[in-house]
Amino acid sequence: MTKPLIEISGFKELEKKIKSLANDKVKNREVVKILNQVANPTVKAAKNLAPVSRKHHVQKRKGQRFGTVISPGTGRRSIGKKTMRRSRNPMVIVSPRSTRRADGWYLRRFVIRGTKKIKSNPFIDKAYEQTKGGVTKDAEQKVSKYIQKQINGLSK
Repeated sequence: MTKPLIEISGFKELEKKIKSLANDKVKNREVVKILNQVANPTVKAAKNLAPVSRKHHVQKRKGQRFGTVISPGTGRRSIGKKTMRRSRNPMVIVSPRSTRRADGWYLRRFVIRGTKKIKSNPFIDKAYEQTKGGVTKDAEQKVSKYIQKQINGLSK
């Protein structure tokens, strides 16, 4: 019988440790931090591409008597990031949000999708296309750096 050229010791223990990291909340938290940092250029590009109204207008919803005065730029201010907590994999989404500061409902409902009278304006898709190359490279580098840090910690 021939002898193996390379013998690896401790591989099973390392494999168990890596598998134990798979469901770790700390790992998910770190990856979400990385994704939030990487999503910043896309948010910036989406805010620059978002359409802005020329004047103030009143938005009335069902059951409202007077309506709400919407100032120009409200949709632009509403664009932000959201962490998807219930997804299996860590995920961050860039989209118009509804907050006290700015209501992105109109932007989500009518501007991006379009209507019979209004042509659709998929500015979020355009922003993603502008920043896609940088986002993926940056995320790949940061995640690999984090994984290497974890492996170095396990080998001690």
